[in-house]
Amino acid sequence: MFHRNFDRIVNGFNANMGKEDFGFGRGFGPQGKDRFFKKGNLQFVILKMLQTESKHGYQIIKDLEEEFKGFYSPSPGSVYPILQMLEDREFVSISKEGKKKVYTITGEGKQFLEENINEDEFIQRLEQFKNMDFEALKAKRNELQEIFIGFMEASREAMNDSEKQQQFNKFLAKTKEDLKNLYKENK
Repeated sequence: MFHRNFDRIVNGFNANMGKEDFGFGRGFGPQGKDRFFKKGNLQFVILKMLQTESKHGYQIIKDLEEEFKGFYSPSPGSVYPILQMLEDREFVSISKEGKKKVYTITGEGKQFLEENINEDEFIQRLEQFKNMDFEALKAKRNELQEIFIGFMEASREAMNDSEKQQQFNKFLAKTKEDLKNLYKENK
């Protein structure tokens, strides 16, 4: 049973290290409780995008994916309801281009953005993201995957030997403590 769960956990871990789980959904802050796209944040990004040019929904989705270098790709189910809400609040207007709806920021939308954008911590996170070294980030992600797999394998092996289990538990407790204190020394 543990072996089946181990495989499920490892395979799930590897699968979740993709686009949506790069800290923009789960796991951005301590213990995964902070979300990069908190409720309402995406509306700021979309309005900010529409300041430079009018766009249709699919173009907004593709531009967001490009903005986040492929690490985050919003689903239509997250973008279109926001566009509808922005239209309902009269922050965007809609025109037709063939069969596509084209969204344009309105004066009310610009005013809302100006009044609220500086107070939004998300914009600061977005700016930090633009300056990240993605190759280094990918390398760290791969290292973390290897470490996680090593932990799981050691844990599985320790299940069959009480002495190894004690050693593993001590190692795990020390590692947790080291992580907790990693940056306390610099403060």
